[in-house]
Amino acid sequence: MNSHITQDRPIAQELRDLGYAAGQIDTVLGRSLTASPEWQTFLSSWDRLVLDPFMADGGDYRVRRYSEFDCTAESVELLPHRAYHQTKRINQLNGGVERLFEPFEDEVARGPVVHSLLAWCARQLDEAEKSPGTWYAQCFQNRILARPQSQGKPTPEGIHRDGVDYVFTVVVGRNAADGGASSLYAAEPGGGHGRELVSVVLQPPGDFLLNDDERTLHGVTPIVSTVEGGTGHRDTFIAVLTRRT
Repeated sequence: MNSHITQDRPIAQELRDLGYAAGQIDTVLGRSLTASPEWQTFLSSWDRLVLDPFMADGGDYRVRRYSEFDCTAESVELLPHRAYHQTKRINQLNGGVERLFEPFEDEVARGPVVHSLLAWCARQLDEAEKSPGTWYAQCFQNRILARPQSQGKPTPEGIHRDGVDYVFTVVVGRNAADGGASSLYAAEPGGGHGRELVSVVLQPPGDFLLNDDERTLHGVTPIVSTVEGGTGHRDTFIAVLTRRT
């Protein structure tokens, strides 16, 4: 397993050649986004996420918000709020129901960090596909909690696809939590997964993984608290992206 992020080739090239790319957002943007006051505002909003009431396993270890955007390499537009839906075939645990989550707070949804992340991501996908366009981004703020004697599950549905074109995961923060290795697997005909392609722990704020959801399946190992009798957490921003027709 790779324990840290390395970035040797252009993101778009790695997406084309491998079906995934990992990196550090400050490096690819060429500026210290994660050290900015705007990032601190972005980060603080994770303390105001809302319990996910749709966990079919009965778990209370995930808090989140959800909003949708249209994004290009130049612009990001917040879309009207609506429920998130996945089929039961795609998500055997939580699929098949309309899940109406609380939306991003307005200063987050319209803020510079979300704009920077989504516009950069759209630019990479345009380059990878060698065709500019508009990307429909379904976005989550997730916090996974690890309590005493209780693991937190970043992917409670197991190794899976999201039924989109690409998945973009950015670590926003961690506190008193170990684990959470992100793994990608080769997609097999018929929907199963084959060999493991990469496994990496996204650790410092700004570490990211961008993967082709048609060519790969993904999963994240549970997290555990490192504080005896205390709670740890892992915070991520996740965008699942589909090209507009």
